[in-house]
Amino acid sequence: MIKSIIWKKNSISSAMWMIMAFTVIIVIGSFVVSTAIINSRAQRDYQIRESETLITGVINSIQSNIDNYKDLSRLVMLNDQVIAYLRAENVDKGLSNDAKEGVWNVLNVCRNVDSVYIIRNDGSYMTTGKGIYEVNIDLIQDDSWKNPILEERGSVVFGMNGNGAIYKNNRAPIISITRAIYDIYTQKQTGILIMNISELMLERIITGQGNKEICILDKAGNYISGNKQLGDAYVSKKITNSITHTYARVDGKSRLISGYEFEDIPLVILCSTSGYNKSFPKETQMIIIGLFVSFTVAILLASIFVSRSLTRPILKLSFAMEHTKSKGWMEKIEVDMPDNEIGTLYDSYNSMIEYLNDLFTKLIDQEKSVQKAEMSVLYEQIKPHFLYNSLETISFMALESGAENVHDALETLGSFYRNFLSKGNNVVPLKREITIVKDYLALQKLRYKDILEDSYDIAEDTLEIMVPKLILQPIVENSIYHGIRLKGEPGEIKVSSFLDGEVLHIIVKDTGVGMDDSVIARIMSGDNRSDEVKELGNHSNFGLKGTINRIKYFCNSDDVVSIRSELGEYTEIEIMISLNGTRRDERNV
Repeated sequence: MIKSIIWKKNSISSAMWMIMAFTVIIVIGSFVVSTAIINSRAQRDYQIRESETLITGVINSIQSNIDNYKDLSRLVMLNDQVIAYLRAENVDKGLSNDAKEGVWNVLNVCRNVDSVYIIRNDGSYMTTGKGIYEVNIDLIQDDSWKNPILEERGSVVFGMNGNGAIYKNNRAPIISITRAIYDIYTQKQTGILIMNISELMLERIITGQGNKEICILDKAGNYISGNKQLGDAYVSKKITNSITHTYARVDGKSRLISGYEFEDIPLVILCSTSGYNKSFPKETQMIIIGLFVSFTVAILLASIFVSRSLTRPILKLSFAMEHTKSKGWMEKIEVDMPDNEIGTLYDSYNSMIEYLNDLFTKLIDQEKSVQKAEMSVLYEQIKPHFLYNSLETISFMALESGAENVHDALETLGSFYRNFLSKGNNVVPLKREITIVKDYLALQKLRYKDILEDSYDIAEDTLEIMVPKLILQPIVENSIYHGIRLKGEPGEIKVSSFLDGEVLHIIVKDTGVGMDDSVIARIMSGDNRSDEVKELGNHSNFGLKGTINRIKYFCNSDDVVSIRSELGEYTEIEIMISLNGTRRDERNV
């Protein structure tokens, strides 16, 4: 055993030094690789920061301009001359010119608005850009074009080229702001406004950034402004409404391309920066080398410390445990241990040994007690047999005296107690439970005569299923004493069973006084505060509450019993036992 421990000690030490050497090699390789990676990432991070700064400036400029144009479109909609044009039942050239003049009065403070179209509901329209546009009025009148705009209830809808209905003669792309116009008094929709913004707005924004590596596309990938070559290299890439970065080939070189797609404006922004950043600083490299040397020395010192403070005490503790085990009885160990976690482990082991020895002593005492209890149970078995024999003797005497009714009652009582007391199994076939109920009700009918009827609807495939013993008789007893008897008129108790998949359902229904929902809720929750629940639960040693608890314990589940009742009509208790679920016997119930 000692040799084995020594071998383990040498093995741990050797492995520790091998791990240290292997770690040093890994650290050297990691240093070389990480230096290259950090240098590359530093370059990339610089490019990303520059690109994000550039693209954020473009985004803010475009958004600011678009917000201004949205405000202008609202002013156009509120212009008195435009309102008069839309309200008129019939329009003439004079009204159109007045509306056009009103639009120009609004737009005279702004540039880059190519044209404005005011379209009435009757299909007529006026425009400030006549002669330089092609207008598809049939498409504008089509529901597929109008409905997306009308659904926004006056909010702005962005699109390219009037959402496909208006094009410049030179086919230059234009951004269109479209919105439904509503009368400020009647709130009825009177027309549609289309404001077309020139691509010159975007060119001015790009020029203002002082960087030629910017390209603006529409969401379909069509070029609008900026560096077209950059757009061609990235047009098929996926962009989201957050700034994304990816590599693409431009002029035969791989370059980092940053992109952004507006959520509501049909524009995509692309940009690229050269990223002329300093390489990884040598000062930083020296710092990393110093850290590497320090790390190596720390590993060496840690290995020595672990060997002295951890490995050796563990080996001593293990040897002491093996030595104690060879004696054949668990005893406390005596060995010098450091005052640290290993010492705590040593104290915990001794405490565990003391606890186990106490436990073994208790188990031996309990085994003796069980043997005594078994002898007591064997003695008690004599009492049921004496009861059976006495009942049979009285039964024969009644039969000889011609008291057939007394004979039948005693036979039924004997059968009831034979099933009730004999064969101390805690689980029985369902058919035996039904027999107990039938015998019990037969005896009760001798007392209550015509006011009590019983019926049974027991499925054949449920008769041999094992259930906890004496779960139906307490329920039937409660049906009589707390249901039918209190109602003061004849009643019926019906017991039925059926299989639903792998679940056995047993239902006991009586036509008694019933229970209200609050009493049912307290019974199911195990609340004993209510007088009604106390009466139901404590009527006998096997009361309703105790029976429900036994069923829950047997099925290892709380969802096994349901109660349905209507005051003055009936009470129905349903037991659900899963055939595949976790089930326990009732030795401790």
